Amino acid sequence: MRYDVCNVVATRGVAVGLMLGFALLPSALLASETVEGRDVTVGQNVPMSAFLRYDRSADGSVRVEMWEMRAGRPVQSYDIDMTKIMHMIVVSDDLSDFQHVHPALLVNGHFAIDLQLNRPDQAYHLYFDGRPHGDGRHVFRFDLPALDGVPLPQRLLHAPGGSARAGPYTVTIDPTVIPVGEVSTIAVRVFKDGRPANDLHPYLGVMSHGVLIGANDLAYMHAHGMTEEMLGMTSGANDCGDGMMAAMTPMPPDLNIGSEFEFEILAPSAEKYDFWIQFIGGKTLYTAPLLVTTR
Repeated sequence: MRYDVCNVVATRGVAVGLMLGFALLPSALLASETVEGRDVTVGQNVPMSAFLRYDRSADGSVRVEMWEMRAGRPVQSYDIDMTKIMHMIVVSDDLSDFQHVHPALLVNGHFAIDLQLNRPDQAYHLYFDGRPHGDGRHVFRFDLPALDGVPLPQRLLHAPGGSARAGPYTVTIDPTVIPVGEVSTIAVRVFKDGRPANDLHPYLGVMSHGVLIGANDLAYMHAHGMTEEMLGMTSGANDCGDGMMAAMTPMPPDLNIGSEFEFEILAPSAEKYDFWIQFIGGKTLYTAPLLVTTR
Protein backbone atom coordinates (compact mmCIF):
# COMPACT_ATOMS: atom_id res chain seq x y z
CA MET A 1 0.00 0.00 0.00
CA ARG A 2 1.34 3.45 -0.96
CA TYR A 3 0.98 6.05 1.76
CA ASP A 4 2.96 8.86 0.15
CA VAL A 5 -0.06 10.25 -1.71
CA CYS A 6 -1.53 11.41 1.59
CA ASN A 7 1.67 13.07 2.75
CA VAL A 8 2.09 10.33 5.34
CA VAL A 9 5.52 9.61 6.71
CA ALA A 10 6.59 6.29 8.20
CA THR A 11 9.30 7.09 10.71
CA ARG A 12 9.97 3.84 12.55
CA GLY A 13 13.52 2.72 11.90
CA VAL A 14 14.52 5.77 9.90
CA ALA A 15 16.39 7.77 12.50
CA VAL A 16 19.10 10.02 11.23
CA GLY A 17 22.69 9.02 10.99
CA LEU A 18 25.66 10.05 13.09
CA MET A 19 24.84 11.96 16.28
CA LEU A 20 27.86 13.50 17.95
CA GLY A 21 28.16 14.05 21.69
CA PHE A 22 27.83 17.40 23.38
CA ALA A 23 30.85 19.59 23.97
CA LEU A 24 30.31 22.04 26.79
CA LEU A 25 31.17 25.53 25.60
CA PRO A 26 30.66 28.86 27.36
CA SER A 27 27.52 29.77 25.43
CA ALA A 28 26.71 26.67 23.39
CA LEU A 29 26.15 22.99 24.02
CA LEU A 30 26.72 21.91 20.45
CA ALA A 31 28.75 23.77 17.86
CA SER A 32 28.39 23.36 14.10
CA GLU A 33 27.40 19.68 14.18
CA THR A 34 26.09 18.14 10.96
CA VAL A 35 23.79 15.13 10.78
CA GLU A 36 22.35 13.27 7.82
CA GLY A 37 18.67 12.53 7.44
CA ARG A 38 16.68 10.29 5.15
CA ASP A 39 13.70 11.03 3.01
CA VAL A 40 10.99 9.26 4.99
CA THR A 41 8.05 9.84 2.67
CA VAL A 42 6.98 6.33 1.72
CA GLY A 43 7.02 5.46 -1.95
CA GLN A 44 9.13 8.26 -3.37
CA ASN A 45 10.92 7.31 -6.59
CA VAL A 46 13.43 10.14 -6.80
CA PRO A 47 16.50 9.37 -4.64
CA MET A 48 17.54 12.30 -2.50
CA SER A 49 19.55 12.98 0.61
CA ALA A 50 19.51 15.78 3.15
CA PHE A 51 21.82 17.23 5.78
CA LEU A 52 21.27 19.38 8.83
CA ARG A 53 23.81 21.60 10.56
CA TYR A 54 22.83 23.10 13.88
CA ASP A 55 24.31 25.14 16.74
CA ARG A 56 22.44 24.52 19.98
CA SER A 57 22.83 26.87 22.96
CA ALA A 58 22.16 26.37 26.64
CA ASP A 59 19.26 28.83 26.64
CA GLY A 60 17.34 26.77 24.07
CA SER A 61 18.23 28.81 21.01
CA VAL A 62 19.20 26.80 17.94
CA ARG A 63 20.56 27.94 14.61
CA VAL A 64 19.49 25.42 11.95
CA GLU A 65 20.64 25.05 8.36
CA MET A 66 19.30 22.25 6.14
CA TRP A 67 19.96 21.36 2.51
CA GLU A 68 18.70 18.65 0.21
CA MET A 69 20.83 16.89 -2.39
CA ARG A 70 19.81 15.41 -5.72
CA ALA A 71 22.30 13.74 -8.08
CA GLY A 72 25.14 15.02 -5.90
CA ARG A 73 24.11 18.68 -6.03
CA PRO A 74 22.11 20.90 -3.66
CA VAL A 75 18.51 21.44 -4.69
CA GLN A 76 17.99 25.15 -5.28
CA SER A 77 14.49 25.36 -6.69
CA TYR A 78 11.29 24.52 -4.80
CA ASP A 79 7.63 24.75 -5.67
CA ILE A 80 5.42 26.90 -3.46
CA ASP A 81 3.13 24.83 -1.26
CA MET A 82 0.45 26.58 0.80
CA THR A 83 2.15 30.00 0.25
CA LYS A 84 5.53 28.68 1.47
CA ILE A 85 8.44 26.83 -0.09
CA MET A 86 9.18 24.84 3.05
CA HIS A 87 7.08 23.88 6.06
CA MET A 88 9.05 22.89 9.13
CA ILE A 89 7.44 21.12 12.08
CA VAL A 90 9.40 21.16 15.34
CA VAL A 91 8.34 18.94 18.26
CA SER A 92 10.03 18.03 21.51
CA ASP A 93 10.35 14.33 22.18
CA ASP A 94 7.66 14.49 24.86
CA LEU A 95 5.36 16.23 22.30
CA SER A 96 4.72 19.17 24.62
CA ASP A 97 6.47 21.76 22.44
CA PHE A 98 4.98 22.13 18.94
CA GLN A 99 6.07 24.71 16.37
CA HIS A 100 5.12 25.18 12.72
CA VAL A 101 7.69 27.52 11.16
CA HIS A 102 9.09 28.38 7.74
CA PRO A 103 12.85 28.63 7.18
CA ALA A 104 14.30 31.00 4.60
CA LEU A 105 15.86 29.68 1.39
CA LEU A 106 19.38 31.03 0.90
CA VAL A 107 21.08 31.55 -2.45
CA ASN A 108 23.13 28.37 -1.97
CA GLY A 109 20.02 26.18 -1.69
CA HIS A 110 20.21 25.89 2.10
CA PHE A 111 17.26 26.59 4.39
CA ALA A 112 18.11 28.56 7.52
CA ILE A 113 16.19 29.51 10.66
CA ASP A 114 16.76 30.49 14.28
CA LEU A 115 14.61 28.52 16.73
CA GLN A 116 13.81 28.88 20.40
CA LEU A 117 13.19 25.50 22.02
CA ASN A 118 10.86 25.59 25.01
CA ARG A 119 12.39 22.37 26.40
CA PRO A 120 16.12 23.09 26.01
CA ASP A 121 17.31 19.84 27.62
CA GLN A 122 15.09 17.51 25.59
CA ALA A 123 15.51 15.66 22.34
CA TYR A 124 13.72 17.29 19.40
CA HIS A 125 12.41 16.08 16.06
CA LEU A 126 12.47 18.34 13.00
CA TYR A 127 10.35 17.57 9.95
CA PHE A 128 11.13 19.43 6.72
CA ASP A 129 8.14 19.22 4.38
CA GLY A 130 8.63 20.67 0.89
CA ARG A 131 8.40 20.19 -2.84
CA PRO A 132 11.72 20.18 -4.72
CA HIS A 133 10.83 21.44 -8.19
CA GLY A 134 9.72 18.61 -10.45
CA ASP A 135 9.97 15.90 -7.77
CA GLY A 136 6.75 16.21 -5.79
CA ARG A 137 6.63 16.20 -2.01
CA HIS A 138 9.55 15.07 0.12
CA VAL A 139 9.68 14.99 3.92
CA PHE A 140 12.92 14.65 5.87
CA ARG A 141 13.13 14.05 9.58
CA PHE A 142 16.09 14.94 11.78
CA ASP A 143 16.54 14.11 15.46
CA LEU A 144 18.39 16.39 17.86
CA PRO A 145 19.58 14.44 20.92
CA ALA A 146 18.75 15.34 24.50
CA LEU A 147 21.41 16.68 26.81
CA ASP A 148 23.65 14.11 28.43
CA GLY A 149 21.99 12.44 31.40
CA VAL A 150 18.48 13.64 30.59
CA PRO A 151 16.11 10.63 30.74
CA LEU A 152 13.58 10.01 28.01
CA PRO A 153 10.28 11.54 29.13
CA GLN A 154 6.82 10.09 28.81
CA ARG A 155 5.17 11.50 25.73
CA LEU A 156 2.27 13.86 26.29
CA LEU A 157 -1.05 12.76 24.86
CA HIS A 158 -3.67 15.39 24.22
CA ALA A 159 -6.91 14.98 26.15
CA PRO A 160 -9.41 12.56 24.56
CA GLY A 161 -13.00 13.50 23.87
CA GLY A 162 -12.93 15.33 20.56
CA SER A 163 -13.00 18.88 21.98
CA ALA A 164 -10.27 21.40 22.84
CA ARG A 165 -10.00 25.05 23.77
CA ALA A 166 -7.85 27.49 21.82
CA GLY A 167 -8.10 31.01 23.20
CA PRO A 168 -11.78 32.07 23.01
CA TYR A 169 -12.59 29.19 20.65
CA THR A 170 -13.75 25.62 21.16
CA VAL A 171 -12.74 23.18 18.43
CA THR A 172 -14.45 19.81 17.99
CA ILE A 173 -13.61 16.87 15.76
CA ASP A 174 -15.67 13.86 14.69
CA PRO A 175 -14.80 11.03 14.55
CA THR A 176 -11.92 10.67 16.99
CA VAL A 177 -11.22 7.04 16.02
CA ILE A 178 -10.19 6.20 12.44
CA PRO A 179 -9.12 3.00 10.66
CA VAL A 180 -5.49 2.27 9.87
CA GLY A 181 -4.38 2.41 6.24
CA GLU A 182 -7.58 3.97 4.88
CA VAL A 183 -8.39 7.55 3.94
CA SER A 184 -10.79 8.93 6.55
CA THR A 185 -12.65 12.23 6.81
CA ILE A 186 -12.57 14.14 10.09
CA ALA A 187 -15.16 16.93 10.45
CA VAL A 188 -14.08 20.04 12.36
CA ARG A 189 -16.30 22.69 13.93
CA VAL A 190 -15.11 25.90 15.54
CA PHE A 191 -17.26 27.70 18.12
CA LYS A 192 -16.96 31.05 19.87
CA ASP A 193 -19.16 32.00 22.82
CA GLY A 194 -21.18 28.85 22.21
CA ARG A 195 -22.03 29.74 18.61
CA PRO A 196 -20.36 28.92 15.27
CA ALA A 197 -17.38 31.25 14.92
CA ASN A 198 -17.88 34.01 12.36
CA ASP A 199 -14.44 35.65 12.45
CA LEU A 200 -12.27 32.94 10.91
CA HIS A 201 -9.80 33.54 8.07
CA PRO A 202 -7.45 31.37 5.99
CA TYR A 203 -4.11 30.30 7.39
CA LEU A 204 -1.33 29.98 4.80
CA GLY A 205 -3.81 29.96 1.93
CA VAL A 206 -6.23 27.34 3.24
CA MET A 207 -8.96 27.09 5.86
CA SER A 208 -6.75 25.35 8.39
CA HIS A 209 -3.61 23.28 8.77
CA GLY A 210 -3.48 20.06 10.74
CA VAL A 211 -0.44 18.09 11.88
CA LEU A 212 -0.64 14.61 13.40
CA ILE A 213 2.32 12.87 15.02
CA GLY A 214 2.23 9.34 16.39
CA ALA A 215 2.98 9.02 20.08
CA ASN A 216 4.92 5.78 19.57
CA ASP A 217 6.74 5.83 16.23
CA LEU A 218 6.49 9.60 15.53
CA ALA A 219 4.72 8.97 12.21
CA TYR A 220 3.88 12.31 10.59
CA MET A 221 0.92 13.66 8.63
CA HIS A 222 0.27 17.21 7.41
CA ALA A 223 -3.27 17.86 6.18
CA HIS A 224 -5.39 20.86 5.20
CA GLY A 225 -8.92 21.93 6.03
CA MET A 226 -11.36 21.65 3.11
CA THR A 227 -14.95 22.60 2.41
CA GLU A 228 -17.46 19.94 1.35
CA GLU A 229 -17.13 21.18 -2.24
CA MET A 230 -13.36 20.84 -2.13
CA LEU A 231 -13.69 17.43 -0.53
CA GLY A 232 -15.90 16.34 -3.42
CA MET A 233 -13.23 17.42 -5.89
CA THR A 234 -10.78 14.99 -4.29
CA SER A 235 -13.12 12.02 -4.69
CA GLY A 236 -11.28 9.06 -6.17
CA ALA A 237 -7.87 10.74 -6.00
CA ASN A 238 -6.91 8.92 -2.79
CA ASP A 239 -4.40 11.66 -2.00
CA CYS A 240 -6.09 13.37 0.97
CA GLY A 241 -6.58 16.46 -1.19
CA ASP A 242 -2.85 17.01 -1.60
CA GLY A 243 -2.90 17.29 -5.39
CA MET A 244 -5.87 19.62 -5.45
CA MET A 245 -4.40 21.82 -2.75
CA ALA A 246 -1.11 22.12 -4.64
CA ALA A 247 -2.97 23.24 -7.77
CA MET A 248 -5.48 25.64 -6.20
CA THR A 249 -5.06 29.38 -5.86
CA PRO A 250 -4.39 30.22 -2.21
CA MET A 251 -7.30 31.79 -0.35
CA PRO A 252 -6.70 35.49 0.38
CA PRO A 253 -5.86 36.07 4.06
CA ASP A 254 -8.74 38.52 4.64
CA LEU A 255 -11.40 36.12 3.33
CA ASN A 256 -14.14 35.21 5.81
CA ILE A 257 -14.47 31.44 5.96
CA GLY A 258 -17.01 29.14 7.54
CA SER A 259 -16.71 27.52 10.92
CA GLU A 260 -16.96 23.96 9.55
CA PHE A 261 -14.44 22.11 7.43
CA GLU A 262 -12.97 18.65 6.93
CA PHE A 263 -9.60 16.96 6.94
CA GLU A 264 -8.79 13.85 4.92
CA ILE A 265 -6.47 11.71 7.04
CA LEU A 266 -4.62 8.45 6.50
CA ALA A 267 -3.09 6.82 9.58
CA PRO A 268 -0.10 4.62 8.66
CA SER A 269 0.06 2.66 11.91
CA ALA A 270 -2.14 1.60 14.81
CA GLU A 271 -1.49 4.03 17.64
CA LYS A 272 -2.54 7.34 19.18
CA TYR A 273 -1.84 10.58 17.34
CA ASP A 274 -1.52 14.05 18.82
CA PHE A 275 -3.41 16.33 16.43
CA TRP A 276 -2.67 20.05 16.28
CA ILE A 277 -5.25 22.10 14.32
CA GLN A 278 -4.10 25.60 13.41
CA PHE A 279 -6.46 28.36 12.29
CA ILE A 280 -6.78 32.14 12.24
CA GLY A 281 -9.42 33.67 14.52
CA GLY A 282 -9.69 37.43 14.10
CA LYS A 283 -6.07 38.36 13.52
CA THR A 284 -4.50 35.69 15.74
CA LEU A 285 -3.14 32.23 14.98
CA TYR A 286 -4.53 29.58 17.33
CA THR A 287 -3.51 25.96 17.82
CA ALA A 288 -6.02 23.45 19.18
CA PRO A 289 -4.57 20.24 20.68
CA LEU A 290 -6.69 17.14 20.00
CA LEU A 291 -6.27 13.37 20.03
CA VAL A 292 -7.00 10.83 17.28
CA THR A 293 -6.76 7.10 17.86
CA THR A 294 -6.90 4.17 15.43
CA ARG A 295 -8.70 0.87 15.21
